[in-house]
Amino acid sequence: MAPPKIGDLLGEPFGPYPDNFLLNPDWKPKGKNLPQLENLRIEQDRKYIGLDICDRWVSPPTKPSGPVFFYGVLVIENLSWLSEVGKAALDDDINERDANWAGQRLSQNSKKTVQLRHLSLEGLYGRPPAGGFKVKVWIKAEKAKAAMFMTATDHPKSLLLQSKEPSDSPRNYEVIELERNTYALSTNFLERYQLVAFIKDAVKKYQIPQNEAEVKNFVDAYLQMHHENAWSYAAIFSDDPPRGKDLAKIRLRLRHVSHDEVYNIFARHSTWLLAFYLSPRSRNCPLDVRSWCQFINKVRSAKRSTRSGNWSRSYEDSDIWTEGNNLDESHAAIATYLEKFGSTAEEWEKKLDNTVTGKVSPTRDLTPDILILDHPARQPSVEYDSDFSELSTPGCSDSEDDFDPPPDQIHHILHYMNQPPDLIPGRLCWDCPIPKCNYTVDLRTLKNTGRESLPRAIVRKKQFTSLNDAQVQMFLMRSMSDHFCKDHFHIQKVKLHKDKEKFFHEFLQGN
Repeated sequence: MAPPKIGDLLGEPFGPYPDNFLLNPDWKPKGKNLPQLENLRIEQDRKYIGLDICDRWVSPPTKPSGPVFFYGVLVIENLSWLSEVGKAALDDDINERDANWAGQRLSQNSKKTVQLRHLSLEGLYGRPPAGGFKVKVWIKAEKAKAAMFMTATDHPKSLLLQSKEPSDSPRNYEVIELERNTYALSTNFLERYQLVAFIKDAVKKYQIPQNEAEVKNFVDAYLQMHHENAWSYAAIFSDDPPRGKDLAKIRLRLRHVSHDEVYNIFARHSTWLLAFYLSPRSRNCPLDVRSWCQFINKVRSAKRSTRSGNWSRSYEDSDIWTEGNNLDESHAAIATYLEKFGSTAEEWEKKLDNTVTGKVSPTRDLTPDILILDHPARQPSVEYDSDFSELSTPGCSDSEDDFDPPPDQIHHILHYMNQPPDLIPGRLCWDCPIPKCNYTVDLRTLKNTGRESLPRAIVRKKQFTSLNDAQVQMFLMRSMSDHFCKDHFHIQKVKLHKDKEKFFHEFLQGN
């Protein structure tokens, strides 16, 4: 029986090894090229935990409950990363695994002898038979400080961990993958720091004055950014729109997000956010603290109410919910909620008093020229033409969140409208690619209206052999252009398939 391939032998990680044992003490890269860990696991008192437990504090307790260790898989890209004792230990483990596999082969065929290969790291990394394979190892390290997520200058989108070293120079790791259970126990931590990063971007982008931002400002900004991202991610804005199978691969786009859902996100973490911005970890507080305290009490009232909606089911602070008809809105009461995240209630109350006293300003909505989300309601169409005898399915279901395409994107929509519509293989439906639009043309469910064009009648009666038939393509093109014109450009009686020059002259050149 042939010996296993080197790639198979090195496929599973070796270890775990303490990082200060395996790794070179002089190898502690800084900046953008940090060692990357996969499959992160976190342990405390022999139990697997997540960042929600070990990093929930904004003011960590002076007496921690016990050391926290993290494990992760590290790919050794260069042997200079390893200490001398680490190299020797890894050499031994590689050959021990090879010997164990050789013993298994020998037990399966007792008539043959198996010769050991005596592998070495220098041989594996320096020349074949490794063929470019690298050794993967499990690293174990004691967690030194609170994890950083989306707050590091060199890694604005990354999760960073720091190991505790005997020397005063800790080693930083970039986490690129969390083990499934670790992620499930870290969702609050990740959501909170995503909100911190978002608030920083919103304050800068929409020029929200410090200490004058209430929750509504950030909800509106969140939705506006989501809308902008939805447009940028839509497949229709490609200069060369994908078609057929390629379109099916990238058809996914940002889903619709409502005001209530965004309020719910801020409600879940409202207390923590206030604690974070009042703590020494934050250089300044961009929140209108007075209105934020009112929002926290509003959330708690909604939580207690029997008629409450999403907040009652998802707000995380149920363990400190108080019964009663009236909630105390004083700083002393809010301080008892903040105490959950470190420090004492007395310290939080003092911070609240100092922040609010002399700094109360009227709350400010984002000005219309900065942020516009509201649009006039669409007037129902009463126009019919020879091609359509019934109104099309409404394009968007939530009228309060309807929005027009950005003017600078209109030419992309027109480019897409000029392309023959393709149906995703296996489906007889054309779905509007505009974000949030639910309009669909289903070739299987067309109704007999008694007044219809020839292409529509042929499709409805299924008198075609291929979706590429001229009558089918004409029906789809007319349906698509009619929908875009009425539901997205809010114009009537302009048919792209009939009057392209008029359409381009009046609506493309004007933008």
